[in-house]
Amino acid sequence: MSRVPLTALALCAVLGASDALAAAAGSWVGKLPRQVVVASQRALSSAPVMPPESIGQARVTRVSWRFDVEGPVQGLEARLCQAELCVALDTTHGSTRRFAGRDAAQPLTFWFRLRPQSGKRVVISRGQIMVDFARGAPRQGDKKAK
Repeated sequence: MSRVPLTALALCAVLGASDALAAAAGSWVGKLPRQVVVASQRALSSAPVMPPESIGQARVTRVSWRFDVEGPVQGLEARLCQAELCVALDTTHGSTRRFAGRDAAQPLTFWFRLRPQSGKRVVISRGQIMVDFARGAPRQGDKKAK
C-alpha cells in the first residue's frame, strides 16, 4: 500500500474533525440600552443582556464588550457580571476569558458607578456584548473562571 492514500485519508479525517468542532462553536450578541449614570455612592446595574432562547447547552469561551461614554470617563467604574462573577472593565471595549466554562445561556449584566467627585453624570450608549461559546461538555483541563 502506498503512503499517498494513507496521507490523504489522514488529512480527510483531520478536516472532518475540524468541521465537527467548528459546527459546535458559535456566538451570540446582545445590546445594552442607553444608560445614564449619575454621580453617586450607589452603582447602576443594567437590565440583563439576554442570550437567544435557542442557545441550548453551551459553555462560554470568551466574552467581548464595547460601549461609548458621553461625559467624563475618569471616575467611571464598570463591571461585567454573570451571576456572582464580576469582571472589572478597565476600557470601553475589550474581551475576557474569565467567564470561560460558564453557562452561555445565562444573561450578563453591566454595572456602572460614577464617583461623586468625577462629575454630575455620564451617558453609556451603543453598548454591546458578544459571547463566544462551544457546545458540549468542557474538555478535560479546561477550568471555570473563579
